[in-house]
Amino acid sequence: MSESGRSYYAYGRTWRGHPGTRHDTSFTSGLVREVRLAKHSRYKCEYQRRCARFRDSLGLQEDVFFPERDMCYCPSCHEERRDIEIYQRGNPPKPYVLPLGWSRFALKVPLPQVKLPRGGTVAAFDSWQMCFHGTLRDNVKPIVETGGLRRPGDDISGGTLSQRNGHYNEEWKPEGFDTLQVFVSPSIRYSSKDAYSSPYTWRDRTGQMYKVRSAFQARIRPGSYSIGPTTLHHVRRDERIDPIYKNNEIEWSTKHVDAIMLYGLLIKIEPCS
Repeated sequence: MSESGRSYYAYGRTWRGHPGTRHDTSFTSGLVREVRLAKHSRYKCEYQRRCARFRDSLGLQEDVFFPERDMCYCPSCHEERRDIEIYQRGNPPKPYVLPLGWSRFALKVPLPQVKLPRGGTVAAFDSWQMCFHGTLRDNVKPIVETGGLRRPGDDISGGTLSQRNGHYNEEWKPEGFDTLQVFVSPSIRYSSKDAYSSPYTWRDRTGQMYKVRSAFQARIRPGSYSIGPTTLHHVRRDERIDPIYKNNEIEWSTKHVDAIMLYGLLIKIEPCS
């Protein structure tokens, strides 16, 4: 049988493989396994050190971070760990594709607004599903200082959260669609689209210019959100955004801001062409 047709058993369900990917078949707690891996990868490579310098430029307080769970997903660190690329996370489980090419700076959890299940943070890591939220560089600090994600129109540190162009808003949306929700995605590819995570031009201390994108890695409570199609303006009908998630299931929305637990700031840096 070809690699693309192989079945994998992970977290109590069968998952169809995809070419060039490896899958999790262990039952180790997601939180415990991530801590173990992170201890072996902290600031080992220049890419993560560069991302850390950008993170430091954001003006965040050091006490919001949890360095023991930092993780670099650059190609060299990923290969050195011999890590897999696709996990199953949550109950019921959903595919979680690692944010390859990004570097994660872990946040202390939970932030104040999160309503945790019985069993606390560990229970949330074992039962809540993985998602991402792309954002602008200037929004990172207000989101962290506010305590988590907010809906358009809500007050955040330094002002009121507005709706950006490039995806559904009050002026451009299907009839009856509620845009006053929090939008996340199980796909980092989708979350890093320009409408969510526009690149920011940044000069490193070396003088080199880079394009930087930012996003949050999070857990979302099962049953608290709706699954729907992309809300972006410029997506062709024949364009497949993510190899795992179809375009009609790539956007998750919720009005429950206490159902999303941010636990990592993701940064991706590429040289300016």
